[in-house]
Amino acid sequence: MSDVNSYISAPVPDGFKRGYYFTSADYALSGIALRRLKVARFSDANDPFELLGVRLRNKQVRKAVNDFKKRCNKTTGLLCFSQDWTKPILWSYYAEKHKGVCLGFDLKSELVKDVRYPADREMVDFDKESDSFVVDDKLKERLLLAKSIQWEPEGEVRIIVDLKDEKKVKRDGQLYFRRFDSDMVLTRVILGPNCALDIDAVRELVRVRHSHAIVFRSRAEWSNFRVVINGDDKPSVAEQIAQIEKTSF
Repeated sequence: MSDVNSYISAPVPDGFKRGYYFTSADYALSGIALRRLKVARFSDANDPFELLGVRLRNKQVRKAVNDFKKRCNKTTGLLCFSQDWTKPILWSYYAEKHKGVCLGFDLKSELVKDVRYPADREMVDFDKESDSFVVDDKLKERLLLAKSIQWEPEGEVRIIVDLKDEKKVKRDGQLYFRRFDSDMVLTRVILGPNCALDIDAVRELVRVRHSHAIVFRSRAEWSNFRVVINGDDKPSVAEQIAQIEKTSF
């Protein structure tokens, strides 16, 4: 049977990348049960500089980028993950001040994009004599993935979502949801240090819906500024690991 700590931090399978999605307890239970995550819209993001990560002093550039942002808000969404679940600031910002849940996924590498954190808004090449400026594919990629260096501690990766992709995306009223599938596999459910959910009930839900995911509570580490597995849960996690390893063969 694998060691609990090494299993929790084990490398992902070839062709995948691990990402951690922080959310409220209610949204976590809904996502687990319905096997989906809500797709965020750029217009609702908490960073006002989303899609504006270049210098806009030139009128033509400013118009083209703002037009791109408007189009993007209608056609494109995003799923945001961190590469590290142990940072307290992430639990504070995105998981109800440590009362929420972190969902760990193994994500198909080709879908995942690393966010860049430039120190300043970047220059773009344009013809000053031209009356127009076009956001080409290269600039589009830069705009979709650029955030201020002040956000760098989040270590964010993104899945850019085409809202018209009916195979993966479902519309529910004004909201869009990305379905779990073989490209986005739930592998960890981590209850925050102040989460009030019943751990046994969560484990039963996960066992039924996601048999290869492990569930455990977390706590503040005794000697460092990190969130870690609650030691009381290690025996149960070891049992979950043993069951997964048993059914994998």
